[in-house]
Amino acid sequence: MPSTDHTVLIERINLEDRTFQVTTETAVETLAASIARLGVMHPPVLLGDNTQSIVISGFRRIAACRFMGISEIPVKLLPPETDKKTCAQMAIADNSLQRPLNLIEISRALVLLSGVYPDSDDLRRAAGDMGLPDNFSAIHKLRQLSCLAEEIQEGVLSNVLSLAMALELGHMEKPCGVAMATLFGYLKLGLNKQREILTMIQEIAFREHVSVQDILNTSDLQQIMMHEKWDRSQKTVHLRQYLKRRRYPSITAFESDFEANVRSLDLESGIVLSPPRYFEGTTYCFQLTFNNLAQLQQRISCLAKASTSHSLNEILNGCRFANH
Repeated sequence: MPSTDHTVLIERINLEDRTFQVTTETAVETLAASIARLGVMHPPVLLGDNTQSIVISGFRRIAACRFMGISEIPVKLLPPETDKKTCAQMAIADNSLQRPLNLIEISRALVLLSGVYPDSDDLRRAAGDMGLPDNFSAIHKLRQLSCLAEEIQEGVLSNVLSLAMALELGHMEKPCGVAMATLFGYLKLGLNKQREILTMIQEIAFREHVSVQDILNTSDLQQIMMHEKWDRSQKTVHLRQYLKRRRYPSITAFESDFEANVRSLDLESGIVLSPPRYFEGTTYCFQLTFNNLAQLQQRISCLAKASTSHSLNEILNGCRFANH
């Protein structure tokens, strides 16, 4: 349906109706400076008439004009009877033809299309025609993003949260999911560490019959997060250690005893003793590093002395106990 060129008062545009908003960008300063120099080169598209209308595309252009105190703006006006399918397609095209869409914008676009293409096959074809993902599984996952809490969406936009992690946090109780997203965003954790920490917290919550929020609110964890002398990397290390001690108290106890006994062995710097993973099994490993034959003989002599030590016997007995 063709549009007509008009100039409308911004105060007569219903800016509260965000049905067709695709963009996640909110900053207007740079755009306002461009409009001040060149004017509105691409008029927003509105649905309605001169007295009342809603925005199909151009939310930021209108916001930039308001920012500069401009009272009216040139627009392309679609008649009120324009069907929603046309409006949705125009809103998506106005954004996707200018730049690649981010994940949240893709989600918003797919939600818009879902509202006008209820049939899944029609939706898939329409999405493909507009350069959006046209795989059923991808569409199902992506549509959920724009319905998640703002904090989780912000994590996706800042590349802190992957699609999979965002959806997982979204399936949790909202306060818990938001708290985890905030934690990951603060610590700037990679996906592997996010997965490790989330898994440990969920397992602790299940075992201790408490909520994820209860664990995040514990004084020990809060002290780690608020420590004034630790940077994010140090806080991450201490957080993982705390959760590991709480999740695996037996293994943590064996690790503590193991480290104390290893110190008692008084091994040289070129000798490292490694226990079985998670202390499951009875196979230990001595690793030697040396630069010459004399160093090798010295390492072997040190090992021979350690083999008769009471501390090594304690380590081996502790391992057998751990596996029974």
